[in-house]
Amino acid sequence: MITVLSGGGGGAKFVDGLSSLTHDISVIANTGDDIQIYGLHVSPDVDTIMYALSGKIDDKKGWGIKNDTFVCQKYLKSLGYEDWISLGDKDLAVHIKRTELLKAGKTLAEVTSELCKRFGVNIPLIPMTDDYFQTHIELDSKTIHFEEYYIKRPEGKIKNIIYKGKEKAKPSEEFLNALDISDWVILPPSNPLVSIGTILSLKDIKKIIGEKKVIGVSPLIQGRAIKGPLVELMKSLDYEVNSFGVAKYYEGLLDIFIIDTMESDLAERIRGELGMEVFTTDTLMKTRRDRARLSKFVLNRMD
Repeated sequence: MITVLSGGGGGAKFVDGLSSLTHDISVIANTGDDIQIYGLHVSPDVDTIMYALSGKIDDKKGWGIKNDTFVCQKYLKSLGYEDWISLGDKDLAVHIKRTELLKAGKTLAEVTSELCKRFGVNIPLIPMTDDYFQTHIELDSKTIHFEEYYIKRPEGKIKNIIYKGKEKAKPSEEFLNALDISDWVILPPSNPLVSIGTILSLKDIKKIIGEKKVIGVSPLIQGRAIKGPLVELMKSLDYEVNSFGVAKYYEGLLDIFIIDTMESDLAERIRGELGMEVFTTDTLMKTRRDRARLSKFVLNRMD
């Protein structure tokens, strides 16, 4: 059994590819991006993974439901609401259902399981925690939710990444159960700092994962991220902006690290300084075939 820790974006693509090869996996979704919008509980990474696994994701955007419309949000704007985040009509329906079920007393894990059934997703998709947890970005002038930072990209120097609720948030019971029956843990090419790091920050999770065999995939290719603010975040926290910097962030946790062929010159340094076994391959996932190819490469390293 395999447990995959994932955010949206590259993580969701990887999980989609992996699911085409094996169903012996559980996916733990980052909930640090969760936010209240229009009075609704929005779980961006949970939904991106769910939409990807169901085949309903808008591949051009990399988020949301394909062929969605935005009638409701346009009307909300006319009523004076901010529209810095794009939520389609079908997407809003999911958030309404989630919020209704949460208010009825169900946990986020229970709600996610019910939504997945409605989307035809059979692979366990598990929120990292049922508790309050939000990732915020501290700038030199203000502190804002990561989703707002991600979309608006406001000016200002990044001073810190804050995991709000970390002290009290506990890993969901379903998360712990998945780890208990897993031999391997995969850290896919998601943002290490604000997608994987959130999950690893939960109490005892690093210790538990440290007892497993762990394989990670770098999200950087030649010092560049496919999408998102990883480069800016790494620079702000004084990490090298390359796969060595990512490996350094995961130091002491990974047994195997997979980096893109274009960064093969870093392999020996990662082995020598950080003690990880390193393999190189093409990590770019433009198509579903690419997703399956990379996932197969990862699975073959587990033999």
